[in-house]
Amino acid sequence: MYVVTITSVFTGLAVLVVALRLYTRIHMVKAPGLDDLIISCALLCDLALYVSILLETNHGIGVRSTELSEYDIQCQLFWLWLSVPFYNMTMIFAKLSALTLFARLFRPRPFLLVTYTLMGFLVIVGLWTTLSGFLFCVPVHAFWSPYEEVRLAQCLPAAPVWYTNAALQTFTDLVILVLPMPLLWKLQLPKRQKWEILVVFSLGIFIIGTSSARLYPLSIMVGGGDFTEANAQAALWSSLEANVSIVCICLPPLHPLLSRVFSFFFLPRPIRSRASKRHSSRTQMAEPLNRDGGIWCNELFTPGPASYSASISKVNTNEEEHENEEGIRVKRELKMQSETVLTPVLRPRSANGAHLDIREGAAATRSRTAPENPRSSFSLEKDFGDFEFPDYKERMNAPI
Repeated sequence: MYVVTITSVFTGLAVLVVALRLYTRIHMVKAPGLDDLIISCALLCDLALYVSILLETNHGIGVRSTELSEYDIQCQLFWLWLSVPFYNMTMIFAKLSALTLFARLFRPRPFLLVTYTLMGFLVIVGLWTTLSGFLFCVPVHAFWSPYEEVRLAQCLPAAPVWYTNAALQTFTDLVILVLPMPLLWKLQLPKRQKWEILVVFSLGIFIIGTSSARLYPLSIMVGGGDFTEANAQAALWSSLEANVSIVCICLPPLHPLLSRVFSFFFLPRPIRSRASKRHSSRTQMAEPLNRDGGIWCNELFTPGPASYSASISKVNTNEEEHENEEGIRVKRELKMQSETVLTPVLRPRSANGAHLDIREGAAATRSRTAPENPRSSFSLEKDFGDFEFPDYKERMNAPI
């Protein structure tokens, strides 16, 4: 049946995305957080929802109640009763994970106050939707009674409760979607990069879309239509909403992994240069940067469209060609190239007062290692003061 096929595809996609997120945060970034734990809880609840829908299909979901036996109706309603709280828990955990991520990324005090207030509100909503799902009828087993008059007498009114829960889910989705937009809009980034970030954080519009689409089959279920027949569409859209929520909320933390996989689009191309003749060791960034090399830039917000390379060299003064030099000479060089500005060659002074290796022929040296370009023939020397490369200490402590 199409319900099983579609729910299986989207549940598998949610599992894959959460696994990639955990790999990114634990292995690549090495900075797992509470938001990762919460989204894992959302995935577990989503899997419970998926199993419940599969078991509902074994008992005639989408089939008219007049064509089903009392046993099938009773079993289908039992798994429906179990699926409703897990759907609500999935949605609440996913929203809490998104807000926890926002609290890690954005630090303005008013924003944090609104975020924590909304998190407290979601906890209350989650308790209500979960408890009202499990205790919808008193006694509980009246929910899966095959007789409609029993359910009407001993259960809460379905229309007000389910419409209220759906409205709360949609409203909180909309608030979470709008909440970070003012801060993202104020980011001092290139226009293209800013719009890419805004698009990623705007994917929550798909959650709102599926939440709104779910209201139609839900209205048929509680509006007097055939309960078991309309249950198929309601279960399908509930699963879609839960899985789309997990996928959309996991996409921003996946940026470091996507940067590595699609490095051509996310990271700048390297400046390829020849190794120094004086035992210098150059770090040439021909691959996406990572922590293993000591320099890492795959954060959520990447730098602008520029190219750069860095080199640090250490000279052994015991060798004959350096016997007149005292101590260790540290040379650090940072080259940056952009498609829109002139290319500077920056050579800072050592932070520990070590000797500067500045030569007047910087432009001539560059012309030997790169093709002639009228826009890149400009050279500039600048003192960086106390600037430190991230892998400076590691390279200085390494054996010569």
